[in-house]
Amino acid sequence: MKDYMATGNTGRFLGLFSTFVNAAFSYAGVEIVAVASGESKNPKRNLPKAARRIFWRILFFYSLGSLAIGVLVPYTEPSLLSQQAAGVKTAAASPWVIAIQRASIPALPSIINAVILSSALSSGNAFLYTGSHYLLALASNGHAPKILLKTTTAGNPIYCVAVTSIFSLLTYLSVSSGPNQIFPWFQSLSTMCTLQTWSSICVAYLHFYGALKANHVDRGTLVHRAPLQPYGTIIILIFFLIIIVFNGFAIFFPRNWEVYNFVTAYIGIPIFFILLFGFKLLNRTHWLPCSERDLYTGKAEIDALDEIWEHDKPKNSWQRIFELYCLGYASCESIQTYHIRECFISL
Repeated sequence: MKDYMATGNTGRFLGLFSTFVNAAFSYAGVEIVAVASGESKNPKRNLPKAARRIFWRILFFYSLGSLAIGVLVPYTEPSLLSQQAAGVKTAAASPWVIAIQRASIPALPSIINAVILSSALSSGNAFLYTGSHYLLALASNGHAPKILLKTTTAGNPIYCVAVTSIFSLLTYLSVSSGPNQIFPWFQSLSTMCTLQTWSSICVAYLHFYGALKANHVDRGTLVHRAPLQPYGTIIILIFFLIIIVFNGFAIFFPRNWEVYNFVTAYIGIPIFFILLFGFKLLNRTHWLPCSERDLYTGKAEIDALDEIWEHDKPKNSWQRIFELYCLGYASCESIQTYHIRECFISL
């Protein structure tokens, strides 16, 4: 393992730790399966299936991809080292680009361009869906303007989609400053948001777990149960918090300080707490004891639909193959898009 920012075991550890930020950015969006569950048919059956299949898709698209590039291009590759020594930060320094050049396959760059476009379109569509539905949920609970509640006859939140789409114009900032400067800012900011979202999910689950125990609800009655709870969630939460606190460690090394890197690495922390405590102060809310938390609102309506949904199971092999391919597919698009974008954007 190559040293990073230091020598010896410390440098190798820092090299490993530095990959966690990129990994968090790459995994962003896997929680979309829970967002979509509110509008999915038969969530009791489909949500656990999608969650399990996402694991295998992540293993295939990301983990095996990372392993493949490590096999194809070692960190001692001369062309890789020369690009880094020259301070090149374009995709020409990407190990994926170097691997393609070494393979000498003429048609491969064009194939990859097609994959980039299709994956970017699908990923953008998935995040537009989640962003607009987050806004719709806020408006439904009175935390956003009521105009955002307007939907089309098909039920699509048209104003929420429009507001969410506006933020995509931020990508044009790269036209003046260059993608090598703007993209790391977006990556750092979105990674912080992702880690804070995951940490919040962990905290919410721990409260849910406490409510189950306080109300004497057996976890065996749940349709989907995560293993090693609550200790698994506690360990994961601590891990996320460590990455949040130390994600910008490199800027504190000598001759490595840059104000904008510090801001993008840590601005998300005060924003998160300002929004959290600002909301609680303005609305005068407080934490409910576990025994007072509502676990049953809406459950009867879902249970009443179980008999109807039971008839919607796949009836033949073609339907089962279609479901296997499609269920959970969109949740992995962000992983594919980031991985491919890093590799081939210069081709």
